[in-house]
Amino acid sequence: MHGLDNSIPQNEEKIIDIGKYFTLIKRNWLKVSLFTILVTIVTALIVFSLTPKYTATATLLIEPEVQKVVSFEDLVGVDTSKKGYYQTQIEILKSRQISQRVVDKLNLDEYPEFNSSLITERSLISTIRYRIKSFFSMLLGKKKEPMSDEAREARIRQNVVNSVQGHINVTAIDGTQLVNIEFTSKDPELAAKGADAVGDAYIESNLDARLDTAQQASSWISGRLESLRQELRASEDKLTDFLRQEKLIDDSGIDSQASSIISDLTLRLSQIRDSRIQLESAYSTLKNRGNDLTTIPSISKHPQVVALRNVLASAQKDVTELSKRYGPKHEKMKAAIAKRDSAREELNNLLGQLVSEIKKELDSVSNQERLIQEELQRQVDKFQDITVKKREYQSLSREVETNRNILNVFLNRYKETAATGDYKTEYARFADRAQRPLKPSKPNKKLLIVAAFVGSLLFAIGMLILIDILKHTITSMKQFEERMGFIPLGGIPKVKLKKGQDIKASMFFDDNESQFSESVRAVRTALTLSAMRNHRKGLVFSSSLKDEGKTTTAVNVAQSFAQMENVILVDADLRKPSVAERFGYSKYQQGITNHILMGADLEQCIIKDKESGLNILPAGMLTPNPQELLSSKEFSDLLNVLFERYDRVIIDTPPTLLVNDSLVVAKIVGSVCLIAKADATRFATLRNTIARFIHHNIALDGVVINQIKKDVMSSYYAYGDYQSKKGGKYESPNMG
Repeated sequence: MHGLDNSIPQNEEKIIDIGKYFTLIKRNWLKVSLFTILVTIVTALIVFSLTPKYTATATLLIEPEVQKVVSFEDLVGVDTSKKGYYQTQIEILKSRQISQRVVDKLNLDEYPEFNSSLITERSLISTIRYRIKSFFSMLLGKKKEPMSDEAREARIRQNVVNSVQGHINVTAIDGTQLVNIEFTSKDPELAAKGADAVGDAYIESNLDARLDTAQQASSWISGRLESLRQELRASEDKLTDFLRQEKLIDDSGIDSQASSIISDLTLRLSQIRDSRIQLESAYSTLKNRGNDLTTIPSISKHPQVVALRNVLASAQKDVTELSKRYGPKHEKMKAAIAKRDSAREELNNLLGQLVSEIKKELDSVSNQERLIQEELQRQVDKFQDITVKKREYQSLSREVETNRNILNVFLNRYKETAATGDYKTEYARFADRAQRPLKPSKPNKKLLIVAAFVGSLLFAIGMLILIDILKHTITSMKQFEERMGFIPLGGIPKVKLKKGQDIKASMFFDDNESQFSESVRAVRTALTLSAMRNHRKGLVFSSSLKDEGKTTTAVNVAQSFAQMENVILVDADLRKPSVAERFGYSKYQQGITNHILMGADLEQCIIKDKESGLNILPAGMLTPNPQELLSSKEFSDLLNVLFERYDRVIIDTPPTLLVNDSLVVAKIVGSVCLIAKADATRFATLRNTIARFIHHNIALDGVVINQIKKDVMSSYYAYGDYQSKKGGKYESPNMG
């Protein structure tokens, strides 16, 4: 698809045309002037009807720190060291509480200025405001419910306080501790009193708040003291009962003896365990060696074992020597063997006794270890019990000490607050009292009137420019040129008609509409010049949407060409034909469809307008398939016949964005001329239409802007003359 930017030249840089906006303002100067004058007059009437008001100013010094008698500031809750302290005080000065004190002190509810219920006659503005409020209440269906006297009085008082708040203005002086209090009133004397009253109310409120807080704290502390005494007494009794129950004096020496016993038992247990391990090792070795116990060092060195082993060795020696001389049955041999066996048996008995003694010693040591371990466990359990008692004792002692400390703190604070309950310290004082103002502070009549004049003038100009910027529809040829990047073929002015009346075909010849006729001739000239480049006889007229004036333009342009050439106007809008009716014939006068579908003679289908000399080929009867007919070879042949017979063939087609009939016809002819309606056709819509033709490689002869306001037409031509004098040159781009 060919992009629109490839065919329509665009400016590389966006240039703000100041002259355009000057022209826009010049064209609407009357509207701007009337609006400015009207707003200025209304403002002047309102300003001169306003009652002058006077503003008095009092200056207050807010102290960040004051002299302290005793330290009880924590009770009040004011931290003067914080950054937002002064801003907090300013907001307090603006509060309803201060305004309420001012109302009570000066009886401001008796002044109509603050109490609107006392006003018997309403001003114009108040009446209008009341009427508007009543209208909306009625529109929303809100009904006023009857109010009691108490509710009415409370509402009136609330409105008075709100009104007084609106008359108070408090500002801080930068870099100082000073605050300006401004009070505005119609009465200058009351304005001075009001400013001073606000400062006095703030000082009194501050003092009352601090004294009330101190008294409340003192009352609360005194009530709390008794409960604290009871809590201390209960904790002390609980500690005493515990000491009596556990038979303790204090916790000193409770765990020192137990700790010493546990250490001794642990040491003894370690020693016994070492002895038992040694005996178990020896006993285990004896059991594993069986009968060969003499090889064990602890047994082999035993004196009796050594003696018996020597006896056994001697007897064995004797047996060995005697066996060399005597036989086993010899008396000496028997005696020697008996001695040897006796020594061996005695040695074995001795070894058995030694093992038995080791086993007994092992059992004894094991029993001692068990007893010591049981005693150690009893001592550990006893020590743990002592530790629990100690912790409980310490807990009870801490509770007693804590309650005693809290009670002492409350006693000290109670004495401080009681001693300073009637002490008054000021956190603010007047640096300057208010003076009676000599001149009214508002309204500044000159300033308001000048501001209204300048503001309304700028507002009107701004709205003109804003509307022009936000406007998405085509309004003039100059705007079209700036937004689209090429010059339109021409513009046709808007003709004033009665409601429901269409432009007649004879409008071109009406002497009273000379501007209309000249505009049509200008379009004719532009189309003629365009046709010279491509040598086309056909001119197709179409539009984006309906009711943009394509048929009217086609009829009048055809009549203008008929003054110089042999021209035929073809109504190719087979869906909604209207050309024949413009010349006073039947809507379905025989024409294209009759000739192609029914074979009617072409000469009988063509109408000759006597006044203009224009030849007309109507659409004919309705057909169920108009696009197929226009796409047929028969219609193409018909156009070729008309191209041969006439100098100019002008074809009216349906809107392009509704149906594709115009694309079919324009494809045959090779070009199209689009009609756009001023203040109706959107630029986006027109670009979409042009893009469709470019996509189908159909040349664009140009765009004609229809129904332009006459003053806009005049300004465009004046702008064109101005550009011509500067040497400006306009050329329509080649859209083919």
